[in-house]
Amino acid sequence: MSEEQLFNLKTVVNNLSHRGPDSDGFFYSENVSLGMRRLSINDLTTGSQPLFNEDRTIALVCNGEIYNFIELREKLISLGYSFSSKSDVEVVIYLYEEYGPDCFAQLRGMFAIALYDARRNSVFLVRDRLGEKPLFYSHDHSTLYFSSEFTQLLHIHSTSPRISPSAFNLYLTFQYLPEPFSFVDNISQLPAAHYLEFNCADSTFILQRYWFPEHLSSSEPFSSDYLFDLLKSSCLLMNHADVPVALALSGGVDSSLVAALSADITKDICAFSVGYQGNPSSDERSKAAYLADYLGIPFLPIEISDADVENCFPDLVQAMDLPIADIAALGYYKVSQASRQNGFPVLLSGLGGDEVFWGYQWVKDTLTNATNSSRSKLSRLRSLLTRSKSSTPSFFGQHSFLSSANELSRQIIPAERLSNAPSDFWLVHNSIDTSIPPHLGVFDLLSRTWLRSNCLTLMDRVSMANSVEVRLPLLDNHLVDYMISQRNSGLRDWELPCKSLLLRSLESVLPNEVLSRKKQGFTPPVRRWYKLVINKYSNLLFGGSLQRQGLIDTSIFTPSYFSQLPLDFSYKLLLMEMWSRCHVEKTPIRDFS
Repeated sequence: MSEEQLFNLKTVVNNLSHRGPDSDGFFYSENVSLGMRRLSINDLTTGSQPLFNEDRTIALVCNGEIYNFIELREKLISLGYSFSSKSDVEVVIYLYEEYGPDCFAQLRGMFAIALYDARRNSVFLVRDRLGEKPLFYSHDHSTLYFSSEFTQLLHIHSTSPRISPSAFNLYLTFQYLPEPFSFVDNISQLPAAHYLEFNCADSTFILQRYWFPEHLSSSEPFSSDYLFDLLKSSCLLMNHADVPVALALSGGVDSSLVAALSADITKDICAFSVGYQGNPSSDERSKAAYLADYLGIPFLPIEISDADVENCFPDLVQAMDLPIADIAALGYYKVSQASRQNGFPVLLSGLGGDEVFWGYQWVKDTLTNATNSSRSKLSRLRSLLTRSKSSTPSFFGQHSFLSSANELSRQIIPAERLSNAPSDFWLVHNSIDTSIPPHLGVFDLLSRTWLRSNCLTLMDRVSMANSVEVRLPLLDNHLVDYMISQRNSGLRDWELPCKSLLLRSLESVLPNEVLSRKKQGFTPPVRRWYKLVINKYSNLLFGGSLQRQGLIDTSIFTPSYFSQLPLDFSYKLLLMEMWSRCHVEKTPIRDFS
């Protein structure tokens, strides 16, 4: 590798120190160089990376956790392998030696892995099933670059990267950029549940999926007791750490069940909860405090003031490797910050329960309509004969606020910049896959868009910005596999009340007051926060980075026009402006005023 490439590697690794403040590590060979930063969670003394096999023909770095490493380690020891550490990641090396790339399907965890096999002269990049951990790559026909963060690859090919107008349109429509789209050319994100094999000899690569939910099935009927056992198993595995573990607790069912099951596992677990200045109706601290007291868990409330919203916004933008205009981001950021400051590098969260157990009524209604339509012989025949767009069940198209945002974005983006993205671009490329059963198609689309591109991406970036690892028991792949296998075998739980199967399994551990609460979600005082941020920073939009990139039509985008835009749309524009200044143009955040 050239001196410039080695310098770039060290620079990127240093820039990722927030993701791993405890140590760094490098590996160099004729064809491959690896670097990583480590956040020490398991095996604090001998778990440094990169890790190697005995003859050092395999080198590996990993971001994340392999939750079933003890089980895999015992299996590999019985096959004659010996280990040099107690690291959860070392099992991947010997699992690969034994099974080759087929081993990745045996991993239970959240992970982004890079593995170099010198004998095969190949590099493997691997991402977990639901995309909890990010992994970006760029290929320039001779070299493969990869990183846990998009912005670390942003300036590899150009000192002046250009934001894609069609990606900008999608972002303004959704408030996030749905995978697999990218804000710039030449940088892609490895799809969840896939591995990439790069051949160092000819600089080619292939992508291969390793998880096939459509193949899952069950010969046993659904069991609430078995679901409860899976929930306990997931919480048990995710409470395993050689450092203190805390949890983010709201008043909702999902975080409450994680708290209830974890309280029996981890003796010194602590709960953090976010509240807001003035105690608005959306403040759930009192509900969270009630459950913490019920479970006997120490409780640390956090209050976000209006001054926090204004002053922390530039820090939040800097933490966002990808722009996501979810106003709840500051709450997640503050919880992670408090967790780290109080000595808890691991934070458990109930994120994912709504997606796995049908917690959104509109998603259930869509699935019911899609299922009834797919079961109609006439509908199937019409679809086969016409292949018309109308045969695809509506998902995002039923939301007028999304179509309105798409129209607004097309007013401010110069028309010639969207010549390759027709007006329905946002909808056509984010629709249900009708080649698989409706419940899989809906889950796949919901996972790829809202769950992965908004929630998981946001949670990973704001937590890792504070050097905190967030673990999500409700996205454990054994739990997800069980629910999918039941649905593949005939369970139609979307026709039941929201999350009813999950609630039924928790009757023995949660008080009825918690189980019967209406869904609220993480809901800060949205309009007030929008106004605080917009009033302080909106001047940056005029003559700013987005205009310099030619993404905004200056003939119509005036202060008067901006003042008439919906608050949420204005917030999306402003966040993107500041993100572009910070990450594309490298403007220090101290200059945001």
